[in-house]
Amino acid sequence: MNKFIRNIIAFSLKNKAFTFFWVGLLAVAGFISFKNMPIDAFPDVTNTQIIIITQWNGKSAEEVERFVTSPIEISMNSVQKKTSVRSITMFGLSVIKIIFDDGVDDTFARFQVNNLLKNVTLPDDVEPDVQPPYGPTGEIFRYIVKSDSRDSRELLTYQNWVIDKQLRSVPGVADLNVFGGQTKTYEVGVDPVKLAKYNITPLQVYNAVDAGNLNVGGDIIEKNGQAFVVRGVGLLKSRKDIENIIVDQAGGNPILVKNVASVYESSMPRVGQTGIGKNDDAVEGIVVMRKGENAQETLALIKDKIKDLNENVLPKDIKIETFYDRDNLMNFTTETVMHNLFEGIILVTCVVFLFMADWRTTFTVSIVIPLSLLFAFLCLKMMGMSANLLSLGAVDFGIIIDGAVVMVEGLFVVLDHRAHQLGMTAYNKIAKGSLIKKTGTEMGKAIFFSKLIIITALLPIFSFQKVEGKMFSPLAFTLGFALMGALLFTLTLVPVLSHILLNKNVKEKNNPFVNFWDRIVGKGFAWTFRHKVKTLLISIAIIAATFFSASFLGTEFLPQLNEGALWVTAELPMSTSLPESVQTAALIRKDLETFPEVKKVLSQTGRSNDGTDPNGFGFIQLQVDLKPKSEWTRKINMDELINEMDQKLKVHQGITYNYSQPVIDNVAESVAGFKASNAVKIYGDDLDKLDELSNEVLAKIKNIPGIKDVGILRNVGQPEISVILDREKMAAYGVTLSDAQAVLELAFGGKTATQKYEDEKKFDVRVRFSKEYRKDEEDLAELKVPTISGAKIPLKEICDIKTVTGPAFIYRDNTKRFIGVKFSVRDRDLGSTIAEAQEKVAQVKMPAGYTTGWTGEFENQVRASARLAQVVPISLIGIFVLLFILFGNIKDSLLVLANVPFAVIGGIIALHLTGMNFGISAGVGFIALLGICIQNGVILISEFHHNLKAKFSLEESIFMGVKARTRAVVMTALMASIGLLPAAISTGIGSESQKPLAIVIIGGLITATVLTLLVFPILFWIFNRKKHAPIE
Repeated sequence: MNKFIRNIIAFSLKNKAFTFFWVGLLAVAGFISFKNMPIDAFPDVTNTQIIIITQWNGKSAEEVERFVTSPIEISMNSVQKKTSVRSITMFGLSVIKIIFDDGVDDTFARFQVNNLLKNVTLPDDVEPDVQPPYGPTGEIFRYIVKSDSRDSRELLTYQNWVIDKQLRSVPGVADLNVFGGQTKTYEVGVDPVKLAKYNITPLQVYNAVDAGNLNVGGDIIEKNGQAFVVRGVGLLKSRKDIENIIVDQAGGNPILVKNVASVYESSMPRVGQTGIGKNDDAVEGIVVMRKGENAQETLALIKDKIKDLNENVLPKDIKIETFYDRDNLMNFTTETVMHNLFEGIILVTCVVFLFMADWRTTFTVSIVIPLSLLFAFLCLKMMGMSANLLSLGAVDFGIIIDGAVVMVEGLFVVLDHRAHQLGMTAYNKIAKGSLIKKTGTEMGKAIFFSKLIIITALLPIFSFQKVEGKMFSPLAFTLGFALMGALLFTLTLVPVLSHILLNKNVKEKNNPFVNFWDRIVGKGFAWTFRHKVKTLLISIAIIAATFFSASFLGTEFLPQLNEGALWVTAELPMSTSLPESVQTAALIRKDLETFPEVKKVLSQTGRSNDGTDPNGFGFIQLQVDLKPKSEWTRKINMDELINEMDQKLKVHQGITYNYSQPVIDNVAESVAGFKASNAVKIYGDDLDKLDELSNEVLAKIKNIPGIKDVGILRNVGQPEISVILDREKMAAYGVTLSDAQAVLELAFGGKTATQKYEDEKKFDVRVRFSKEYRKDEEDLAELKVPTISGAKIPLKEICDIKTVTGPAFIYRDNTKRFIGVKFSVRDRDLGSTIAEAQEKVAQVKMPAGYTTGWTGEFENQVRASARLAQVVPISLIGIFVLLFILFGNIKDSLLVLANVPFAVIGGIIALHLTGMNFGISAGVGFIALLGICIQNGVILISEFHHNLKAKFSLEESIFMGVKARTRAVVMTALMASIGLLPAAISTGIGSESQKPLAIVIIGGLITATVLTLLVFPILFWIFNRKKHAPIE
């Protein structure tokens, strides 16, 4: 080992030019990587998932579940490496999500799903649609298509046929979801009175329109040696063409469509609407990015494309306006992080200068900081990982460069010592290479091991799974790579620079700053060494008390990231119609816009046109764009603002609200499987029974402190008018089922007969009864149905018409139906709240075949904690093995591990003082602490042994060791904590996730340093004293 390190140092000293060359190369490469590195505000935490969306217009939820959702789910059961299959079925729509294990490749997943989908038997004209790969953080851009002179039908036509094509061609765009607007169709509005007059059924009109629109090819005619292609052109060109289609004949005269119906432009039945400002019927587009793309590059391309569309492609009176742009969030967060990084670097450099009081050593140490960061970026780029806020925010330079500090400090002390011996003039003449080599090797071994130990301490973070794994493994990688970089430069660049810069006039100046610390530590240690028993008892008591108090810390999964925007959902009763909801949405928008902090509000009612966001008509989502925090005039924080909004919106009766943020909302939804951050799922078959049970569960958890936004994801509540056909009566009259159903479908829902082409665009031509003939049940009863004999009878003769309440949504998880009771936790920590809730829910009696399950953030927290409990002991054993290799005896190795509790108590106290919860972020802080405090122990023990070898007595060795190492230990602690200070006190967007981590490390370092210098040497003395020396 020694030899290996000596060779590295010797090689660098011999080939100085080469050392500078490769360091420069690495720096340039690192800078280029950094420039091209995507920085996400929020890592995409979900595993690969495949979404299958199937639309089947006009069919009730149970119908869709039976004929679409069930068959697809059953066939997906044989998909390999999946964790769950979830589905939501509602009126006319089925959405199925298949979620895969960690590390499953999207192509592998997609290939299986596509293959299995081919074998599913579905009703005619039902086409399942597999969505492109995007994660929950994919919605990076929202825009509104605006015009003063055109209605939403024309705007949507431009959106679907012009804008859509252009934006989908942008690299990195996965999908484009449209919300709102009316889809243009041509409607043949049939008049049943006229049909009766001519004795024609709606079916005949449908068939006539279907057959009256086609081109035929008639091969080739040869003429004068040229070939002419013959085409029979019969496509519909205008409304007149549709009107003149022949339906039937009466006494030799043709009956045309215009004799029994009127033809007009209309639109498909609406499924959702978007409102912004005063406009209740806007057209909104949502651009979704492919999984794993660089958001900044994609956004830049999207913006270029939109600029081009606005300037050159779209008519002058249509404009695309940006509403939400992820760049803003990314710029804010990147700014916060970079800000903290630069402040950290400057502060650390100042600390080094204060201690060293020599610009040469300061420069040598400081240059390692940017170099190791660039090295980390280069490695990340090669791993194909992206940086995110968490991973950059947690980079602590103190930890990274303390190796360099120890090395420089050691070299400086030795060279200074030599200068004293020889006198300055003689010293300036001698060669310093061998001296640097010798000292560097001694130091190098301790540094090498302490870096290895810190990397071993990071092991638990690498082993996280699923959500927390994707959140924090970039952090472990960034830190690990930066440490490797620092180690590399400490063993190569630092000795070279020391050799060049410290060649002349090395002299320890009288440094008041260092003297101050030496005095304090010297006095303190003299006291503790005199009162050994008292000291040990006090420290053990403090440690015990702190560990006991840790059980009172709140727990959470991840701190909330402030995104500078709110996402508010409002749930109206399920049976609410779309126009009614749209009016409510307008009122809510108006209320929210009265707050001075709000920039603008966009509301989405119902579901998107392509079914990617499955909601009922009574569901309103609002994106509230806030002004930057710096422009807020009132002194309030986000939670207070939300509470004020809640108070204001409570005025509207019978509405359940939920407050979240755009990105987090999507992430939480895709983790938990529905729109809520936590939920109790009750599984069973009978929807009415589930409804009853969910009410009982709701009553139990409603009043637990800390549980907010409680609601039930109701299944039942969609009023239906059921037409139940009577087979016996049909047989008596001679009516076939297909005729009866066809008339019902055509009359009310309308049916697409054919399509009319306009340039590249194509629009459906639908046959449907005119509006005045399809108002209510009476009209339904009077529909005329043809019999075999050609007579026509009213529908009421062969059926019963009933009004019932059916399911509006059917939620399924792994092919079982369930109902969810959702809630979020605020103003209290997650762990204890859920424990109390679980206790309460356990009291509800479940009938046979009904079970409950918990899901959401809590599930992740439990999994992560269990994982930590397994892996932390393993990494401690790993550290112990490394120490054993370093010292070669068990005694010293265990002694160093005794430093661990010293650090942990500081972190716990810091959390108590700041009122933070213990979450994954804080846990990562504790893990990083392990590495540092063990390193301090290693430095001290090595020094003690060094002195003992030089034949000093035990007490002398200890006193000298403490005095010699005070500077190094205090300096590393100060550097590490001051380097993280900006992160601990910053409030910028994106600082929430760094804070707990920084606070834990700073707190831990303070106690660790005090106890390492004052108590730890006593332990060393006890273990190494002569057999019977008394301890007093």
